[in-house]
Amino acid sequence: MKKKAYVLINVSAGKLDSVMRTLSGMPQVVSAEGVSGHCDVVAVMRGPDLETLQDTILSTVRGVEGIVSTETWIVMVPQPDRWTSEELERYVSELSGSERAATEVLVEKKRGTMIPELIDAISSKLGDKEYDIHDLTVAITSMTRKAEEEYRRENLIEFEPDMGYFVNERYLEALEELLARI
Repeated sequence: MKKKAYVLINVSAGKLDSVMRTLSGMPQVVSAEGVSGHCDVVAVMRGPDLETLQDTILSTVRGVEGIVSTETWIVMVPQPDRWTSEELERYVSELSGSERAATEVLVEKKRGTMIPELIDAISSKLGDKEYDIHDLTVAITSMTRKAEEEYRRENLIEFEPDMGYFVNERYLEALEELLARI
């Protein structure tokens, strides 16, 4: 599980823009935003584990020119990212035709599905011979955004280069039941 921290940063006068740009370019920094209050910037950072996250903050962030001081708040109890059955039902009921078809195909296959096979299966399910990689990309991107931004939950559909697209196994059975019912 990844660890997350909020780093409250005080910046030297005239250095806010350069500090924020430097922080925004770091792969461990999810966001860096100027704020009002007792600090100038709040950076949200992630790391694979606590030790790596702390090392990154101590060795990288504190070394940025213009940073005067930092205060780190490590997240101990993260926001839940697992779907409740009610959220999952609402999410599935709001899927577009293409999104639902992609979900149905992946649930039916119960395994990773490479892109060409997935496109062919969705095209067949929709009866749309013009369905292509662009349509698949739009559908998957839309589903990912809904999960992450609207529901703030983990993605239901995942991708691994060697396996292709697949349904997060934690939700396979629940999605199977929902798709049969809704």
